[in-house]
Amino acid sequence: MRKELEPVRAETLRDVLASLGPSALASLLEEGPGFRVVTGKPDVRLAREEGGALRYRLTGTGVVAQVAIERGPELGVAVQRVSLTNEGSEPSLPIRELDAFFLQSSVIVGDRPWACGFGGGLTDGFYPPRAYRPEYVTFGKALDRVPAGTGFTRWWTGRGHYELTSGPTGRSSNPNLPVMLVGWETPAGPVGLWAALEWSGRWRLAFGTGMDWCFLFRGGPVVRDLVLEPGETITLPRVHLGVFAGGSEEAANSVRRYVAGVLAPDVEGARPRPVVAYDHWFGISHRLTEGLLLRQADRAAELGCEYFVVDAGWYGGASENFANGVGNWERVDEVKFPRGLEPLSQYVRSKGMRFGLWFEPERGRVGSDWVTQHPGWYWNIGSPVNLHLNLTRRDVQDGLIAMLSSWIGRLDVRWLRWDCNQAPGPYWDAADPTGKVQFAYVEGLYRVLDTLLERHPNLMIDNCAGGGQRIDFGTLRRAGTMVISDHAEDPHVCRVMQTGGARIFPANYMNSSVYVGEEDGDERFGPLELVSRMAGSITLCGHVANWSKRHTKRVRRYLDGYRTFRHLLMNYFYALTRYPRGPEDWDVVQFVDRESGEAVILGYRVRGDQDRLTVFPKHLASDVIYEVVDPFSSRKGRTATGEVLTNRGLRLSLKPESALVRHLKPVPRRQ
Repeated sequence: MRKELEPVRAETLRDVLASLGPSALASLLEEGPGFRVVTGKPDVRLAREEGGALRYRLTGTGVVAQVAIERGPELGVAVQRVSLTNEGSEPSLPIRELDAFFLQSSVIVGDRPWACGFGGGLTDGFYPPRAYRPEYVTFGKALDRVPAGTGFTRWWTGRGHYELTSGPTGRSSNPNLPVMLVGWETPAGPVGLWAALEWSGRWRLAFGTGMDWCFLFRGGPVVRDLVLEPGETITLPRVHLGVFAGGSEEAANSVRRYVAGVLAPDVEGARPRPVVAYDHWFGISHRLTEGLLLRQADRAAELGCEYFVVDAGWYGGASENFANGVGNWERVDEVKFPRGLEPLSQYVRSKGMRFGLWFEPERGRVGSDWVTQHPGWYWNIGSPVNLHLNLTRRDVQDGLIAMLSSWIGRLDVRWLRWDCNQAPGPYWDAADPTGKVQFAYVEGLYRVLDTLLERHPNLMIDNCAGGGQRIDFGTLRRAGTMVISDHAEDPHVCRVMQTGGARIFPANYMNSSVYVGEEDGDERFGPLELVSRMAGSITLCGHVANWSKRHTKRVRRYLDGYRTFRHLLMNYFYALTRYPRGPEDWDVVQFVDRESGEAVILGYRVRGDQDRLTVFPKHLASDVIYEVVDPFSSRKGRTATGEVLTNRGLRLSLKPESALVRHLKPVPRRQ
């Protein structure tokens, strides 16, 4: 079950983090409120009020801040949330910047601070893509080499500033993920912090030198001269922070452990796991019919798929383009599904799979049913094609909850694919250029998702968003999986997205799609296409029913092999080679259960001259004998002790355009 955090009564964020982490880190963090409000007047500052609660006031104004903090000592994490209220009788001063967290350290550049960020869920078709690409930045003297497990290196020789942003679109992971890892070298060893925003709007995270050469670590929503009216309250995004001892690998694993153990919601009463699913979109798109999907369901069941998802195009008005019918949520396309969706959902369940259904609730096509019936529910900025649902309104939220709940109940929907292909930024700007509208909008979005999960305990939400463009700790807190990208063709691009994002996200979230077109027969789909999605969850798409029986058995053998080690994909992650800079670089990664020592190694090669490579697994039990198994073969594996594998290494051999998996299974001791 999901681990719970404990509330903190009167300690500041600095004190909580100091209590959770190594003493070397505590000595670096300076006292302060732990957040920041900037008005443009230097004499207006935050001052703590008397009493046991964490309550601050902007001096000389009626604006007060209430701070709530939770902590999880076992994982070394703290969660802070700040509410701002104007208790005065006049509008507040315009607020220029809001930092949901603000930490100051006494470290100077000579102590070699570093930072690491990641690309967002972009749809890149080149290799390596920007999506989920790790970027490692150092301040001060340049590094002699790129640390293993990190990305490309940049550095500054003096004052520096590293910033990640969401960009202007309003979708929270385009172009970056709202997660940053930072660290320092100390006499007691490397230590650091990571921070992630629970915020599905515009944001920024920054780490760099401030006044007096100290380092500032801060982040929050993007606003522009925001004014609080008398009696008005806004709540800043929750910020999740973790402490660690070690370098960037320990930092990234600290994030993974927290997301897997605390942030991710339970799925059907258990912790989430990587899945094998079917979705029709990549390969069939809007040309779906009941008969066509029934054939795919037969094949998906043969392959052992656990979910069967009907993607876009099932509703009225989408015969030529899925977007044309967006907003016709309460009627099914009668040509494609003359009997409705109930017979298909029943058939899917009869084959032992769970049924899934796609929606893009926040967009409305001009002339669609919902736009026609509820014109006041949408923002209109003059587009002749699309409107945007106004989720700041309670009645709109209630209407959306009722519609989605109706479908979930009628069809026993277990997988709700929530897409967001339309950028909300321009609609927010038209409604309120200061950015204040985002607070009510994001709160409304989360209320809808939370209510659906509460009403339907067997439901899993799939955070799609144009393929990975709204990934943040707010959507992940409410989703059991996500589509990492709308790129589903090139197996190498899909793989390096998974192995890049797997540094901080467990495998249930790293869901990669496999494109199977109508003409893609057996010869177009081999082991590389499958194994290139095995660092996370796998979704087979399109015309799988066109495969021969023989090929279907072959694919099933690989999927069954995947099921023997997929539990390890939720554990610790280590990169055994550097992040690929080009197609000549191998990509070898390891997942390991550090308690049992069981591990799996996945290796990939695009091209280049290196046919063999020796890698050195990490965190194996030195005195345990391991059997090194190819999970897709019936051959018996060779054995070696953990000490031998760790110190002498494991030799791998790969041809160009190929991949392998080695399952390191502890051999039970004889009694």
